[in-house]
Amino acid sequence: MSLKSKYLEIQQFLSIPDDKFELPQTIDSFFNLEDIKIEILGKILLFIRNFSMFRDVELFMESVYECIESTIQMKTDNISNFNDLLIKNSLMRFIQNYIDYAQLNQKRHLLRLLSDSLDRLQIQPLIINLGLLLKPMYQDSKYLENLKKIKETEVRYSLNDDTEITIKIDIDNWLRTSEIILENQEECREELIEYYDFLVAKYGISNNSKRYHILKIEVLEMLSMKLTLLSLMDTFSDELTKPLPIK
Repeated sequence: MSLKSKYLEIQQFLSIPDDKFELPQTIDSFFNLEDIKIEILGKILLFIRNFSMFRDVELFMESVYECIESTIQMKTDNISNFNDLLIKNSLMRFIQNYIDYAQLNQKRHLLRLLSDSLDRLQIQPLIINLGLLLKPMYQDSKYLENLKKIKETEVRYSLNDDTEITIKIDIDNWLRTSEIILENQEECREELIEYYDFLVAKYGISNNSKRYHILKIEVLEMLSMKLTLLSLMDTFSDELTKPLPIK
């Protein structure tokens, strides 16, 4: 197949209008050789076919397209790693979309789903399971109104007041900047709780209060989300190695 026909197949599969389909320009910006471009497009075609049953959900397909664009812009040095990078980038984006959308009990359901799936499922059934979970989200009119204004997903939380917002922003920054690995989960939890105790003291929240304990549970859940994403990434980086369990 020619480059033109591959581009057309991708565009038609994802139902991306002409004025938004910039994949040829993006690929031209990062790759020079035609055979490399054809190889990349072949990997993209194989990847998007995993989403066949969700083609009628327009915003879902648009999100898949944005994942493709952002993955190309990461410019991996080894083309053979592009598929793994595309899978990781896309799943992490969808999971963060869902975390942004979900209520607390749904977040826990997502964690259970991932924990159950990582050991057993190949990429296509994992995408189907996750897609079925995400489909109602992409059909929620209120969520879609917000999604159209947001190009890159940020993790947001249901908050009660400015103090909790500030604490959770500080915790989120701590999670982003700290060296968190699956092998030292307990140490991470201890360090996070220590930092959390510092923050609540700073903002005058008693460690004997109900507010302290509820917020602590939510903060630890933020860490669990981070660990789950790391486990997901490790799963696809080495299919022969079982992912470390989330404790």
